Amino acid sequence: MISYLRGQLLGVDEDRVVLEVQGIGYEVAVPSTVLQKLPSKGQELELYTHLHVREDALQLYGFSTPQERAMFRVLITARGIGPKVALTILDKFPGDSLAAVLERGEVDPLLKVPGVGKKTAQRLILELKGKLPESFFKDEEKTVEAQVDNEVVQALLVLGYSRQESLEALRKIQPRSAEESSTEAVLRLALRELGKKGR
Repeated sequence: MISYLRGQLLGVDEDRVVLEVQGIGYEVAVPSTVLQKLPSKGQELELYTHLHVREDALQLYGFSTPQERAMFRVLITARGIGPKVALTILDKFPGDSLAAVLERGEVDPLLKVPGVGKKTAQRLILELKGKLPESFFKDEEKTVEAQVDNEVVQALLVLGYSRQESLEALRKIQPRSAEESSTEAVLRLALRELGKKGR
């Protein structure tokens, strides 16, 4: 199994790159997330790879992170989802947004993926919902939390508090429960904390 490659980028052909590693050129199919961040030809490129074996061919697929490769591997376990469709799905759902869509059972966003019809989307949700590793959701949770915190800081600035006071209040109300994760709830907690300071 070829799990990782680091070498010199020799060329790009649509959705594939050619990577030279110790004198051997590897053709690797990659999602657009990789293509968008490619270095210049001749520069070093690292890819986490998956070797897909069929009766008539061997094809390497490459990803920027182990997490992206893990999601690809999960997708191709679902009936009707081959490597090409899996790559297209990953292109449409960057980061951990795909895990959230599957877990929430949202069919409509999946229908925007070329090659995925309603039956395929429903089957994908049925087969994968509740079976995704917890690690698939961590980055999204952090992103959502960061967005909420940013909105709260902006609101506190409007109310006349300094950025330093706002950030300190947010730090003091950690950790927060799921019921206290909305912008309104966090703002309420932050104002309560700032009120204590003013006493």
